[in-house]
Amino acid sequence: MKLLLGLCRVVDAINARLGRSLSWLILAAVLVSAVNAVVRKTLGVSANAWLELQWVLFGAVFLMCAPWTLLDNEHIRIDIVNTRFSRSVRNWIEIVGHALFLLPLCLVMMVTSWPFFLKAAPSLDAVVGVLARFPAAFADAPGRWLPNLLAWWAQLIRLGEQSFNAGGLPQWPAKFLVFAGFTALFAQGLSELIKRIAVMLGRIPDPHGGPGGHLASFETDTQPAAAAAAAVADQTERR
Repeated sequence: MKLLLGLCRVVDAINARLGRSLSWLILAAVLVSAVNAVVRKTLGVSANAWLELQWVLFGAVFLMCAPWTLLDNEHIRIDIVNTRFSRSVRNWIEIVGHALFLLPLCLVMMVTSWPFFLKAAPSLDAVVGVLARFPAAFADAPGRWLPNLLAWWAQLIRLGEQSFNAGGLPQWPAKFLVFAGFTALFAQGLSELIKRIAVMLGRIPDPHGGPGGHLASFETDTQPAAAAAAAVADQTERR
């Protein structure tokens, strides 16, 4: 169990760092959307690549930050029902939910999304061929470096499956996010399952003592207020 809990700490640290880092992509998506809207309204210029970039950024946040959400116990749950159960019943709900629903779903998505990505991804030989031409971008005079780099980048992003929209982005990075996101979520779900079993065995304290993320915070915030109200009521009775 100690070894498993050690692995859980590694998974938790990776997903927490990944989630905190990639959550900034929300800001990037907002900026891309705002700039695209301003340029389209003022200059009458736009491109499908900007629109698709917003989708990819949002998809990256949704998929890659889901494990962090699960780690912090902030995922959606039916709190109005969950709060009525005892702690032991909640623990069993967590175990059954992770073992019979979350983990199998992640496995299905991992198995099906990997061929989905491979079908869209460029071949390794094609990628290596384009990467090998990178030094050639600096073979000309310095004044030609930027145009050469842009031309090299255009060759790179044209590899693999492309968007059906004119001027759109390659599709394979977004398809890889599906596999990566559910792989990370599977690892986090397994970590939560192991930790929940350890809690029931008394090996570790419950990392999520409350019924759910938002309700747990609500209960923590209202405890001092409830204690103060009880003290006032007690003083009133004494008078």
